[in-house]
Amino acid sequence: MVSMRDGVRLRTDIFYPEGGGTYPTLVHRYPYSPHDGTMSMFARLIAGQGYAVVVQSTRGRYGSEGVFNPLQSDVEDGYDTVEWAAAESWSNGRVGMYGTSFAGITQWLAAIAGPPHLVCIAPTVAPWDVAHGGFYHSPGILAVGLATIWNAQMTVYEAESRGATPPIPVFAEGERMMEAGGLGDSEMRAKLFAMQPEAARALIDHRPLRDIPEFREFAAWFREWCGHSDARDSYWQRISASAHAANIALPVLHIAGWHDYFTKGNLDAFSTLTHFADAGVQRQQRLVVGPWNHSTMQLRPDPGANAGTFFDFSPEGPTMRFFSHYLKGELPDYEQEPPVHLYVMGENTWREEKEWPLARTVWTPYYLRAEGRLTPDAPRVEDPDYFTYDPAHPAPGPIAQGAVYGDAVDLDALPEREDVLVYETEPFDRPVEITGPVTVELWAASDAPSTDFTASLVEVFEDGTTVLLCQGIVRTSHDGIPSVPGAAYRYEIDLVATSVLLGAGHRLRLDLSSSIYPTFELNPNTGKRITESAETAVAAQTVFHDSVHPSRLILPIIPR
Repeated sequence: MVSMRDGVRLRTDIFYPEGGGTYPTLVHRYPYSPHDGTMSMFARLIAGQGYAVVVQSTRGRYGSEGVFNPLQSDVEDGYDTVEWAAAESWSNGRVGMYGTSFAGITQWLAAIAGPPHLVCIAPTVAPWDVAHGGFYHSPGILAVGLATIWNAQMTVYEAESRGATPPIPVFAEGERMMEAGGLGDSEMRAKLFAMQPEAARALIDHRPLRDIPEFREFAAWFREWCGHSDARDSYWQRISASAHAANIALPVLHIAGWHDYFTKGNLDAFSTLTHFADAGVQRQQRLVVGPWNHSTMQLRPDPGANAGTFFDFSPEGPTMRFFSHYLKGELPDYEQEPPVHLYVMGENTWREEKEWPLARTVWTPYYLRAEGRLTPDAPRVEDPDYFTYDPAHPAPGPIAQGAVYGDAVDLDALPEREDVLVYETEPFDRPVEITGPVTVELWAASDAPSTDFTASLVEVFEDGTTVLLCQGIVRTSHDGIPSVPGAAYRYEIDLVATSVLLGAGHRLRLDLSSSIYPTFELNPNTGKRITESAETAVAAQTVFHDSVHPSRLILPIIPR
């Protein structure tokens, strides 16, 4: 039980090699069950390589004292834990941090505080700014499915720790499975993820969203999340590593997945620290991006057998090589190695690169054209396309990006919807590599004071098989200024990024709409948010594609 500065004690499990001595130390902080079947297994594996390993339950969780309020105390608690670990008899004073998802975010929060003995961090599939690329995917737009299902999970222990009955039985059953080691068993983990979406649906559809009854007592912070939609709000800035980037002077191993729901947060962190930090810090950034979703699975019909997993703590894997260099002083030529390690889907190969985005990228526009075409040729005079967006009948998406919860969407059915515009290339006559950030520059109008526009990039195989590559969303009034009804505006939709080799005969399809639900928060078209109001309105949407309004997809094509 490790004391924090305010006297609150946190449950902390310690693993270290047999035989005594002092060791470089790795800290892992998270709010989940320490019996989940993965953390002790990984801690033992790491300790066997000559490290002391600290696995800590965050404040108010699983034996730790205090009140759980996600992330709000983890700047200070992260600092205190690192400095405590550095002073222990089994530590040599050199401390790193590791972990995935929430345990990646806690690394960034500790880095904000700048503990003197923190040498390096390795945040894996984790954003450095939870309000932009995290629980809020884009400015003003909650990743509503993810945020809701995660908070539903949090209610279980919160209720049990107070002697109350968990409010959502399915999630209580999931928690029992985790306590039995479910995350360490692939079959049990798959069952765990498959059972939750249906139970979460009623929560996600509650209006106003901020008033979900099951959250009132055991996830009260969710209402605060809903009330702070601006990433620039001090509520988020205090726990945003992005806002404190100038003070983060650490070697960082950034590990991401092309189909993960936190990809944007990973890539933004790497890009910022390699472009705007001082030269020494720039050289100490490493990026690994694999073909994974948040449960380390591949989603393509042609998966690669060589993809591995981001849970790789083998001595030869990227994570432990990183710690070998920065915590043990081994691998003297490590900083001369290429800093970027990417998996090219379709070709199913790993490749080393010198930078991100790649310097040799040819930024290639594909223009939206009449009759659903997507071509390199710019339009001249063409009529716009129209659709109607009704928030009561949104275009479907999975609970979270990457279809983690076994709720993948039928991509083939989307073009049949009247609220989805589809633009498609001709089949490529040769293989084409797309590696890098993907953007849609959209000229559009709406009769609503506030609405959303979404874009999904889909690969279409020769046999018609489809796979989602990347997607994004923009809110027309995220800056608080309502749009002028009927006026044409230029919007930039960030589809994040991908890396794929499109085979000869493959096509690209761009789906445009105003919703991908419940992946992203619905816009009710009223000027309010679904977090605060149940009222909705139907919006008439216009998409322009002419010489004055050249809507286009910008692809990062890599010459071969």
